[in-house]
Amino acid sequence: MEYLIDGLNVIKSSFIKKYGKKTIEFNKEFLIDILEKYKRKHPSIEITVVFDGGPSSFDIYREKRIKIVFSQDITADEKIREILEKKKSRSSISVVSDDREVQEFTKILGSKSLKVSEFLDIVYPLDKKQPINLTKDLEYKSKLKIEKELKNFYEKKIKKIKK
Repeated sequence: MEYLIDGLNVIKSSFIKKYGKKTIEFNKEFLIDILEKYKRKHPSIEITVVFDGGPSSFDIYREKRIKIVFSQDITADEKIREILEKKKSRSSISVVSDDREVQEFTKILGSKSLKVSEFLDIVYPLDKKQPINLTKDLEYKSKLKIEKELKNFYEKKIKKIKK
C-alpha cells in the first residue's frame, strides 16, 4: 500500500489550514509530523508527499521514512501524474487530493483516489472532544532540529581531528 499525497492540497483542504496564521512552513512540518507518526505505527505503508516548488527548510526530514518530493518548475499535480505513470503496480497506490483533475487522472491510470478528509480520518482521526495538541508536535520538531545540529557539530569535530 502506498499513499501519494498532494501536500499543499491537504493543508489547504483540511483542519491544518486553521493554523494558516502560522507560516506555510509550519503547516508543512505539522503535516509531515502527522504522517511520520502514522508511518511509525504502519511501517509497511509507503508515503510520498509532493509539494509545489522547491525545498526550503526541509533538510531536517532527509533521513525520515517519508519521501518528500518538490515539483520544482511544474505543478504538484503534474509531478504526481509523472510519478504515477512511472509506477508499475498502480492499483496499490492511493492518491490523496481534493483536486478533481487529479482524481480523474488517478482513476484513468488505475489507482485509487482519496479525498483529503477520508485520508485524514485514516492517518489522524480527530475526536471532536479532544483538541489538537500542537505542543507535542512542536517538541518533536525541536528534537529533530537538535539532533541535526548535534550531528553537524560532531561531524565537524571528527573532520578536524582526522586532519
